Amino acid sequence: MKCRKAERLLLQFFDGGLNPKEKNDLDKHLEECSSCEKKQKEYASILETLRETSFPEPLPYFWGRLHTKIKEQKMNAPWLLWKHWSIKAIPISMLIVTMFLTSFILLSPLQKKELSQSELLLLQNSNPFQESQELLDEQGVENKNMRLIFTALDRDASVRRYFP
Repeated sequence: MKCRKAERLLLQFFDGGLNPKEKNDLDKHLEECSSCEKKQKEYASILETLRETSFPEPLPYFWGRLHTKIKEQKMNAPWLLWKHWSIKAIPISMLIVTMFLTSFILLSPLQKKELSQSELLLLQNSNPFQESQELLDEQGVENKNMRLIFTALDRDASVRRYFP
C-alpha cells in the first residue's frame, strides 16, 4: 500500500468509517512505514485536543440559515457543473483545432510551381545559349552583326527596337 492511500485510510479510521479488511491493511502498512505511523500519532493528538476543547454553541437561527445556503448552492449546481466542464473543454478543443490544422497543412495537395524556361533547360541538362553560340561562331563580322539584329527583331519586335 502506498502512503497516500494509507493517509486517506487514516482519516477514515478516525471518522470510524473503515471496514475490517481496510483496517487490517492499514495496520500492516503502519507497522512497516514509520512516517505514516508518525502521521497517525499526530492525527490522534490533534483529535484529542479537539475533543478536550469546548466549542461555543451556534447562534440562534444558524441551522436555518445554513439550510437555505445549501439549497441555494444546489440551485447553482448545474451552472457550476457546466463551468467545470467548460474549463476542461478548452484545452481539448485547442488540441482538436491544432490537430485539424496540422493534418490540413500536411495532407493538403501541394501546388505545382511552373518552371521558367531557364529552369527547364537546366533540368534537361541543355545548353540555353545554343542559338547564341551559332551566332558567335559565325566567321564574318558583317554576317554576325546582321544575324544578331534579325534575331533580336524576331524574338520581341514590340519590345526591342534597333536605333543606329
